[in-house]
Amino acid sequence: MRRRALLGLLMALVAGLARADEAPAPVAVRAWYAPEKLTVGDRFRYFIEVSAAPGVEVVLAQPTEKLGDFDILDFGNEAPVTRDGRAILVRWYEVVGWSPGHHLVRSPPVQYRTQSGSPLESATGDDLGIEVTSVLGEADATGDIRDIAPPEDFPRDWRPVLLLGGAGLAVLAAIAALVWWRRRRVRGARTAAPEPAHVVALRALEALRARQLPQAGAWKAFYSALSDVVRAYLEHRFGVRAPEMTTEEFLQAATRGGRLERAHRQLLADFLVECDLVKFARHVPTLEQCDRAFAAARRFVDETTAVTALTPERGRAAG
Repeated sequence: MRRRALLGLLMALVAGLARADEAPAPVAVRAWYAPEKLTVGDRFRYFIEVSAAPGVEVVLAQPTEKLGDFDILDFGNEAPVTRDGRAILVRWYEVVGWSPGHHLVRSPPVQYRTQSGSPLESATGDDLGIEVTSVLGEADATGDIRDIAPPEDFPRDWRPVLLLGGAGLAVLAAIAALVWWRRRRVRGARTAAPEPAHVVALRALEALRARQLPQAGAWKAFYSALSDVVRAYLEHRFGVRAPEMTTEEFLQAATRGGRLERAHRQLLADFLVECDLVKFARHVPTLEQCDRAFAAARRFVDETTAVTALTPERGRAAG
């Protein structure tokens, strides 16, 4: 066991001495980039350093548009220097990457010739792995560009619909109210009972008195209107149709069938005769006679009014 270990150590020592005796390569290529932390869209520089032995002619090819997965934006050479007796030539490339992830960049080939007129030989450096992270962070490590969100439905404005609907309902309500009001009015008109004859007569008498015809000397007009009020009352109260009857004919019709009591028949006869005197016999009454005629007409209406037909309202109207 110990012998095997000694033998291995001896073989390693011999191999090391053999490599130390090897002549250095005429051209050595080393690559790196800066800065080390990159995100998508960052510009950075990729360098290749060519170390050439003295007398070696180095030929660097013109770059293309791409360096691996990266776009070449610019390139250039630094001033050559000499280090340890070798010429050092550095070329830089300004590049940018558009996709996150790990990108393997192969070193651009470097050609050289050791002697003038000798054929060109190639030397390459080690491949370089470059890590580019997403600007969205680790949550979106894939770096895929997400598709745009689908269009959202435009919010519908219901206000015009509501306004039109409200206006329509208002119109329908107005029409319904108008129809109801008209029907009620027609129904009320159909069902409204006619005014009692005595109410009409008393109102007519008050209107006649307000005209003050006797005070103006219009005796005939006063008596004609007064007798017309009483005749109209009798027509409506007892159903006596007598617009063309004479006074005698009218008295007979009014008293026929016991419509009037004896006292009322006499009161009516005296009243109508007095009216005829003024209307047809040119009798000029005094103001007192006019007042008595008016009072007689009022009394006749009051005393012949059907008591059972009086309601509080009619009673008030009747005075």
